[in-house]
Amino acid sequence: MRRAALLLLALALAGCETTAEKSARLEKASKLAAAKRPVARAPSLGRASTRVRVLASTIVSGSEGAAAAITLRNDSPRALRGVPLAITLRDAAGHTVFQNFLPGSEGALISVPSIPAHGELTWVDDQLPKVHAASVDVRVGEARLVPGPLPSLAITGASIGEEPSGGLGASGTIANHSRAAQLHLVLFAVARRGGRVVAAGRAVLPELAAGASAPFHLFFVGDARGAQLQLSAPPVSF
Repeated sequence: MRRAALLLLALALAGCETTAEKSARLEKASKLAAAKRPVARAPSLGRASTRVRVLASTIVSGSEGAAAAITLRNDSPRALRGVPLAITLRDAAGHTVFQNFLPGSEGALISVPSIPAHGELTWVDDQLPKVHAASVDVRVGEARLVPGPLPSLAITGASIGEEPSGGLGASGTIANHSRAAQLHLVLFAVARRGGRVVAAGRAVLPELAAGASAPFHLFFVGDARGAQLQLSAPPVSF
């Protein structure tokens, strides 16, 4: 019995794990799991677009944060879809303070869903960090051609109104007159005063069924008081 008790004690002591040993074991397991996890790949801009021009780029800011508004023109006679768009914000010294084209970025924050033939559109990124940006560089990649006309979407009853929080927003109704359901439809909004963009925002509708309509609401970054509202909802499904 004594020998059995000593054997059990030895086994118990051998099975004991110090805090340091446990920490090292868990760290090793974590590193092994990370090594097996697939690495998010950076999006590819590809070659520069020969069809799309950048007409204007603006950064607006307010207590809500900052937003970029980039106006593009499709010079080609065909509608385009999935237009890659990379922006780089720089401070007064020329140092990079933000880039949108990063792994894991939301699709609508690194590309324009579609642009009509010979059409213009102002794309908005309202997810910028609060940085002191003095300039914005814009690069546009080549996009795919849309085989035929874009689905017909119409925005009605849009207006700028005051939010309960004290800021300004925009609301209205969007209708899908096409036979293609629009998934993750993004509405871009800019407010212009004297032709200059003074506020920008966007809204995302998870789904807008074919032949259906839905209300939308968005918040502005910047000061939209007394400004003219401009909205666009580029189709995402064809």
